[in-house]
Amino acid sequence: MRRPASAALALCLLPAAALASDLTQFSRSSIGAPFLRLGVGARAVAMGEAFTTLADDASAVYWNPAGMAEIRKRSATFMHAQYLGSLSFDYLSYAQKLPGDFGAAGASLHYLSAGEIMETDDAGVDLGKFRPYDLAFSLSYAYRLSERTEVAIDPDEERPVDEFRWLRGFTFGLTAKLVHSRITSSAQTGAVDLGLQSPLYLDERLRFGAAVQNIGGTLKFDQESEALPFAAKAGASFLFTDELTGAAEGVVPREAAPYLALGAEYRRRVRGQWQAAGRLGFNSRTVGEVAGVTGLSMGLGAVYKDYHLDYALVPLGSLGPTHQVSVTVNF
Repeated sequence: MRRPASAALALCLLPAAALASDLTQFSRSSIGAPFLRLGVGARAVAMGEAFTTLADDASAVYWNPAGMAEIRKRSATFMHAQYLGSLSFDYLSYAQKLPGDFGAAGASLHYLSAGEIMETDDAGVDLGKFRPYDLAFSLSYAYRLSERTEVAIDPDEERPVDEFRWLRGFTFGLTAKLVHSRITSSAQTGAVDLGLQSPLYLDERLRFGAAVQNIGGTLKFDQESEALPFAAKAGASFLFTDELTGAAEGVVPREAAPYLALGAEYRRRVRGQWQAAGRLGFNSRTVGEVAGVTGLSMGLGAVYKDYHLDYALVPLGSLGPTHQVSVTVNF
């Protein structure tokens, strides 16, 4: 029977940073592919997932496709995370600036494995083991409105009038994804993400951004349908000093109450072309749901030229911590 297996699996496939608060929500909801909630990149996870305005490398394919416009040439990100039990998650993304003034494009692959799970029927009879997994493939595009915006002629003034001046410097992004999920049977669907980033304000210290994830798409197993985990989010980031950055955003998901994400990063040059970073985050989605410390995240990073190695630790109270390591190369 699929539903007993699905209910058990739902407890495993929750986003690690939200696992504590969503243990019961997902098990009793009709939300499918909860692995799409799993944050990617240890830098973003350590900052409480407040990354909508800071995404500026290949991981922007997930966080906010508009952020790909910040890539100078090419960028690649690989991440591995080990969660509770045998649950593991891998992520690979690539993005690059397109020739001329044609924006940027990228692609990504998510793969989550739950390992082996025992299946039983309604009477408790052992039906053997199965290996559930989730897979998503994404293609993304970003475009920044440049200073060369076409103008219209005002017939009364007989001079050019820039009707879209206020949009100059804004970046827009689109991601199309294919989602495949297998429990004891398989289902697949498509979905779309939309993203927006503003230009920099206040001496290039302040930026706003917004994204809408997993628009459309329904996974249908046998006769049962599950909507993807839609979420809308908006926030801002601010460069307090050349070494300290802060970010804040609000998130409205389909399956739960709205929540707040906060993050900070301190990065300092230590020697030559080496830099070290320390990060701290807070995500209100997990607060107070289990005993112990929840809602906090932290991490470290090392940068040498265009090579980034990042680590994140997310305490989940009595459930124990989760760990994530990622590597990003800009070339």
